[in-house]
Amino acid sequence: MPSFKVLKGTAPAGWTPFAFESLDAESTDGRLPTNPLSSPGEDIGEAAADGANPLDELEQVIRQRLLEAERRAEELEREAYQKGYEQGRKDGYAFGASSIEKIRERLDAVAASLEALPAQVLGDYRRWLLEAALTLSRHLFQAAVSVNPSVLENLVDEILDHMDRSQAITIVLHPKDRDLLEKHGILERWLAGPSEGAGTVRIALDPHISRGGCRVHSAFQEIDALVETRLKNLHEVLFAHESRT
Repeated sequence: MPSFKVLKGTAPAGWTPFAFESLDAESTDGRLPTNPLSSPGEDIGEAAADGANPLDELEQVIRQRLLEAERRAEELEREAYQKGYEQGRKDGYAFGASSIEKIRERLDAVAASLEALPAQVLGDYRRWLLEAALTLSRHLFQAAVSVNPSVLENLVDEILDHMDRSQAITIVLHPKDRDLLEKHGILERWLAGPSEGAGTVRIALDPHISRGGCRVHSAFQEIDALVETRLKNLHEVLFAHESRT
């Protein structure tokens, strides 16, 4: 059985509609009725002798016509798709070019606005920039102190130069700073004292102070060299100048 069903169609050109003749009466010569689909002079008996079935031939023709119609439909579909693809690609290029042009215009506008940004930033964000600079300085300073003992060494040496060395002096450090200074022989020099008759130097530890800072005190003097105190002093100087401008 075929996999399709013909619901409506027209008879192919050159074909005669098939119709059954009455079987009640035979032809005058006693032969079977003539096959309308056969050639003149050819009857069903002769067609049957050749092994041809008119219904099979008709079905084959219909199959061929349907296959041709399907092939043509596929060709038309491919052509339509290709035309649509080409047009879509052209439209896509045009849209992309338009979008790029708009983006370029926006970037040009942003670049133009950035030219005046430095002056505007200094005017509107001066205070914020100073705060950011101080915060950054603190982090950089503490990072340097953790690997370079000379930073704290120079600070304490300067403080000791302003102290009365005849008095006993206490230097308060962060424990990790004490270890770093001891490793490089700096503590030994401080504890030895500058000369005979000088007061003793003692090291005290305070884990709550920030690395890189210290406190130095005696019976008559006290110097706060904590990182927070030094940054606060710098902050006051900078913002005092900023308020006058």
